[in-house]
Amino acid sequence: MSKLDFSQIKGSKLSDQAMESILDLIRKGVFRPGDKLPTQQELVARMGISQTAIRDALRGLVGSGVVDLQAGRGAFIRSVAPEMLINPESLFFVLERETLLHSLEVRKALEVEAIGLATERATSEDLAEMERILHRIERGVKLKEKPFHHSPYFHLAIAQATHNPVFVSMLKSFVSLLKRGAVLGEFVPEAREREYRLHVELYESIRKRDAREARERMRNHLQVSKEHILRGFTALSCTGPPQPH
Repeated sequence: MSKLDFSQIKGSKLSDQAMESILDLIRKGVFRPGDKLPTQQELVARMGISQTAIRDALRGLVGSGVVDLQAGRGAFIRSVAPEMLINPESLFFVLERETLLHSLEVRKALEVEAIGLATERATSEDLAEMERILHRIERGVKLKEKPFHHSPYFHLAIAQATHNPVFVSMLKSFVSLLKRGAVLGEFVPEAREREYRLHVELYESIRKRDAREARERMRNHLQVSKEHILRGFTALSCTGPPQPH
């Protein structure tokens, strides 16, 4: 592996550049389908970057279908989509998509339970705050003023209605990811119309104190969010990375 040259890797987004470096080696024919990549430790030593950056780069390559991770054997080149080799910006989408999809798995565990507790504990003030945010979402839908900007705060209001500060703290840590995911909904035609209705359904379940219905609706809402993320990335694949509001 002495012929490999990773000396050009630098910059703030090292995992992206590590992905690009590996893809460049594929472009040049250094790696071909079926070839085994160096171990993570070898890549760390050769690239001079952290193991976390290497791990994120490999995760992105796995998500794109370029690399196959085989337990106990290592990482192998599987296939290379032409757009991955032609358009370096696609690297952004792979990593961002994987991050948002992983966050949805955590949100499912967190928010399904949170909304169940909210049905039991929400005060009139909590419900009033949710109503205020719903009005902002509705206004955004009608006036086409980016209703998705307000959606993360509705989810935060649900966490606050649990009156559990740990739930609130955990949901706050997701707000930036929620905003990034919400932006993608603007590129899915039916997402705008769904946005208000889906959040009204969550609110109604809390107002009725129906924990079972609330949990089921939250599961459905997060599944729809996943679909919007995937479709949004497909729509954006040739236009550059989305920016949070």
